[in-house]
Amino acid sequence: MTTISFAQEALSHWHQAVAIATGGKLFTTHGCSWAWQPARARLVLLFPAHAQEAGLRPGLAEGTRLGARRVDAWVNSGAPSGPLEAAGFYDAAQISWHAGELVGPEEPWDGRVRLGTDIPEAVGPDAKELQVANLWRDPATAGLSAGHPALRRVEQATARTLEGDLVGRAFAQQAFGGQLAIHGLAVSPAHRRLGIGSALLNGLARGMVNPLGLDEESSIELIAAASPRSAPFFEANGMRLLGRGRHLVLR
Repeated sequence: MTTISFAQEALSHWHQAVAIATGGKLFTTHGCSWAWQPARARLVLLFPAHAQEAGLRPGLAEGTRLGARRVDAWVNSGAPSGPLEAAGFYDAAQISWHAGELVGPEEPWDGRVRLGTDIPEAVGPDAKELQVANLWRDPATAGLSAGHPALRRVEQATARTLEGDLVGRAFAQQAFGGQLAIHGLAVSPAHRRLGIGSALLNGLARGMVNPLGLDEESSIELIAAASPRSAPFFEANGMRLLGRGRHLVLR
């Protein structure tokens, strides 16, 4: 059974994979685990159980040395956050953890969903982060030990209209229990509420679990961290609420 702890691990593995795929690094400081993501000049603190000044101070100093323009912290809602707040972190939008077997859309979207990283429109950080979908294919370049969770399979899906316009994308990473953790799902504002997000979820599940589509009964559990705005979408696609967590940002 998927738990909040399991969902937190899945999000940690994703941030670690993005860091390594974009030329960043992972490091720890006195109980604090960090992921440096240079494509967006972002430093991420990953679910400290008991964040203390002794761990926060050297981690933030390293972020300054690396040139971080943004520092995020993901925290369990039950973990003490006093030292984080004292260091200048504040709550961003509340997150909620969702998990469940995917429900097929009532009205399939009339477009195309494909897996792959050949996206000519991608530029800047978006283009660099596409490498996260190739990391597991060439683990020798990652500098991580075999079996590291950041090396688990990742796929990118894109949604295009029949005319070829790019209107949505999403990533999925395999979790240790066989689930798919969904990350970075986005749909163009002009094309929302048309079923594109659901089509991306179904395309990722089909492509990563059953690419030939021979077994109509096959199912898989998805995991996602939702914002207040995206929570109803995940629930409509069959994912139940597991609980809530905290996403903090350094002032």
